[in-house]
Amino acid sequence: IGRNQDRFFMRKLASIKQIRKIEPIEGKDRIVLAHIDGWQAIVKKDEFQVGNLVIFCEPDSVLPQKPEFEFLAKTNYRIKTMKMGGVLSQGLILPTTLLPKNIYYQLDEDVTNALGITQYEKTMDKEQSTTQLKHKYPKWLMRWKWFRNLVVPNLYEDFPSFLTKTDETRIQNIPEILNSDTIWTITEKVDGTSGTFALRKVKKWYGIKYEFYVCSRNRRILKDDGSIYWEVAKKYKLEETLHDLLDFSEYVDCEWICIQGECISPKIQGNKYKVVDTQFYAFNLISDKHGREGSYCAQSYLNYFGEIPFVPIIPWMKGLNDFEVKDLLEKSNGKSMINPNVMREGFVIRSADGRKSFKVVSPEFLIKHDE
Repeated sequence: IGRNQDRFFMRKLASIKQIRKIEPIEGKDRIVLAHIDGWQAIVKKDEFQVGNLVIFCEPDSVLPQKPEFEFLAKTNYRIKTMKMGGVLSQGLILPTTLLPKNIYYQLDEDVTNALGITQYEKTMDKEQSTTQLKHKYPKWLMRWKWFRNLVVPNLYEDFPSFLTKTDETRIQNIPEILNSDTIWTITEKVDGTSGTFALRKVKKWYGIKYEFYVCSRNRRILKDDGSIYWEVAKKYKLEETLHDLLDFSEYVDCEWICIQGECISPKIQGNKYKVVDTQFYAFNLISDKHGREGSYCAQSYLNYFGEIPFVPIIPWMKGLNDFEVKDLLEKSNGKSMINPNVMREGFVIRSADGRKSFKVVSPEFLIKHDE
């Protein structure tokens, strides 16, 4: 079934893992805490042993409604972050006997499809609702597909292949990264909807043409469709800023440059930050020649060229060698720097040069928002 995928960049809802440690839970005789990579989940005592290969299902997994998963019926077959016995439990550990027989499964192999597991709908990346461009044609004409294709402009196309979608892996999947000598920068993880905005030089017979890209999480929006993405692009003059950046000596030899960030508004994610209008917080500045800039460098450029807000940077700039995953999870709990009256979603931690990154999602945030 499939092949191993890059564990640093591909999220797997369910995969083959090995139990590295089991520890007792104070005051509990029937359950213990099992550790897999940087994850920890409660299991029945003596059900698994250290070194066992198991199926690990991450939070957000929804298991199929089958008899073998009937014990999950009370949670609608969904796996989420919770506290039991006074300890944090994230994920579900299952025996490999639930998988199809006579197939050899490798460590870290993705078995999401083999088990029929899907992602919890609320946490999936979705396109925000948009307002379609208005037309003046009678309804009876618009019933004909050929006519609609003729008069209604195509507003969307696939996400540009030269750009990379925004994504970060959780620290629980790569705990070994903490052992490196890397210098890190910590920023607040903002809970909104991610947008990508790019400017690209295209060579034409008459010279250079500039193409501006406004993208949601999964597609490019060709024209102003009334969506939050175009609202952000216009409000913060992102096209003009990208032009200025491409004219700057640091990027003048680049073919393209891109700003990625989080859009928040009263209409997104239940307006957790209690904002009264649409706001944008950049978290990436990327170009084809330089790759992704470090957070401090990106913040400096965006502030100088466009006064574009950057996600809050939490003073740090040092190593994480002395930290374990549980330490970072605990530190990720706290108040947002955007609105100190609400809880932050967690951290995004990047190397000073921008090349490495991962996210730390606050357990308290997940529990509060039932995620």
